Amino acid sequence: MKIVILGADGFLGSNMVSALAPRKAKLTAFCPRSPRLDLLRSKGVVVIEGSFLEPPTWSIPFEGVDWLIHFATTTTPIQSVQDPVRDAANLTASKAIFRDAVDAGVKKILFSSSGGTVYGDKATVPSKETDPTLALIPYTRTKLEIERELLSRCEGTETLPVVLRYANPYGPNQYPASGTGVVTAWLESVRDNKPITLYGDGETARDFVYVADATQAALKALESDNVRGIYNIGAGVPVSLNTLLRTIEHVVDTRLEIKRLPPRSSDAVKAIALDSTRAFVDFGWKPEVPLEEGITLTWKWVQSGEKFTID
Repeated sequence: MKIVILGADGFLGSNMVSALAPRKAKLTAFCPRSPRLDLLRSKGVVVIEGSFLEPPTWSIPFEGVDWLIHFATTTTPIQSVQDPVRDAANLTASKAIFRDAVDAGVKKILFSSSGGTVYGDKATVPSKETDPTLALIPYTRTKLEIERELLSRCEGTETLPVVLRYANPYGPNQYPASGTGVVTAWLESVRDNKPITLYGDGETARDFVYVADATQAALKALESDNVRGIYNIGAGVPVSLNTLLRTIEHVVDTRLEIKRLPPRSSDAVKAIALDSTRAFVDFGWKPEVPLEEGITLTWKWVQSGEKFTID
């Protein structure tokens, strides 16, 4: 089994490497240069260094590859609003990579999209894959365009396209400094005895799914025959930030100090939850880790002081 992972040095990508380790597959990672690459190499991963924003820098060997897993992105929702040109570069790079992979006969391509934003601020809760989409920020628009590019590129070929619209994954290896990951950001603040930053009134609701469940969804989709198309991956329950605060307080057994700030434009979606029935029917996936248990596991990781781990 030969697998290429884009973004193996990131949150979902690194956890995917851990999930794939027992399968003894030949893993090749495409990542920008960073200190984290040495850890990937120590786990037997072949690392190709290159910038996702500079197509001439990459040379990814797709011949004989079974799976291409695309977890790479150069922006967060906040950063896409600040720099939409940089965000749009993700589409340019993805187009080139999908073309090369399909031309080389890669059997299955999996792309991680944004179930947490693509249904907009008037979404039905929980949202289904057939519900209308609405791009309120550049990040969402780019994700939807990459989805369409993948499905179109694979049409009429033997390559199976899989799009996983993830809700709000959280857990080890998520970096608060990147502007994503409210759970890890808040837990890090608790650890460092700093106030928690809350944007808005706290009634914004998200669908939180623990990272081990998120990677299992990808594995099941990749390992199942004839799975193709778009799938929601979430717990199916909207959790307000105020509820999340209370859950974290219970886990850490500490009264939290809160710094309240005005809402941000990147938080335009007020409530989201995903209906993942199709994923369960087609490849048997459902979330297994309850929110409080996932926060407890993440709190242990944050307390350990680790910045990047691969099991």
